[in-house]
Amino acid sequence: MITRTKLSLDLQNQLAKRIQKQFPIVERPFLHLANEFSLTEKEILQQLEEWDHQKYLREISAVMEGEVLNYDSALVCGRILEKDLDNVVSILKEHPTITHLYLRIYEINLWFTIAVSKDIGIEKHLNALSNFTGYKYYPLRRTQTFKIGVNFDLNKKINITEKTDIPSNFNKFPQEELTEEVKQIIRAIQTPLPYIERPFEKLAKEFSLTEKKLLSFLNSSPYGCIRKYVATFNHRKLGVSYNAMTVWKVPEEELALKGNQLANFPEVSHCYARTILPEFPYNLYSMIHGPDEETVHNIIKNISNKLDITEYLILYSPIEYKKTRLKYFLKELEKWEFTNIH
Repeated sequence: MITRTKLSLDLQNQLAKRIQKQFPIVERPFLHLANEFSLTEKEILQQLEEWDHQKYLREISAVMEGEVLNYDSALVCGRILEKDLDNVVSILKEHPTITHLYLRIYEINLWFTIAVSKDIGIEKHLNALSNFTGYKYYPLRRTQTFKIGVNFDLNKKINITEKTDIPSNFNKFPQEELTEEVKQIIRAIQTPLPYIERPFEKLAKEFSLTEKKLLSFLNSSPYGCIRKYVATFNHRKLGVSYNAMTVWKVPEEELALKGNQLANFPEVSHCYARTILPEFPYNLYSMIHGPDEETVHNIIKNISNKLDITEYLILYSPIEYKKTRLKYFLKELEKWEFTNIH
């Protein structure tokens, strides 16, 4: 039985924004939040449990920097006939590191993200998936990152995020330092945080670690391997139901300028430059969420006018087949590769 909280909608919104921006990395994080908001630890925990019960809150966990960990990632697309969609989707959903799988309204209609170790490479995975499904898949790799970050406003039903500096070059985590213990720490911090007084202590025990070691790794982020530790909300459940990936065709010499300008719009949560396909010449990608089609289309029209980019597509997603936070060093991925690639 979930006890309904008595927090005002405004206070709930403030709390949601806080934990989407940065979650406190301390022994008792919910007490820390309670002190910030002049509440009790119990009230904070009750609010999170209520959001969890309503399926508003997906999880609280670490977002890792794949390049630091020697992972290769891409947005992938394919043209799938409607009669085969169910079968193809069921196969793709089983892949451990396909994390975002969407149907989009366009002739290139199935889109997903994937990340695997560079030692094996994405192409081998896509070739295996092509063999299983009978369809070809096309990777679109990031060439520049202008913005990454989601922060949903529970009241306005839109995403509002600030642009922050993103490093263009990443340190690599030395292979000799990626010990089994370090991999266990990474597996632990990628696991959803439990809603109890000492959540990191519980996570540490589950992975045969100490709370001190877990917190130290989270706070130090060796080689910048942790992008952030935050809460993720289910935007559709919150009423932010229109999800538009907008792709823009920009002259190569203007790409850096336009990308940074696009990222400065608070409604844009993700903004990347990507490689192109001969039949799909769009090189700048953005994600925009809103309560309905009209709101999002007005935002996009405003952006188009202000940035003077006239060639673009709005790829609406009516179906979200899979959405999970990407996890690294998964035993399940090793098993999938052993069975389907080696």
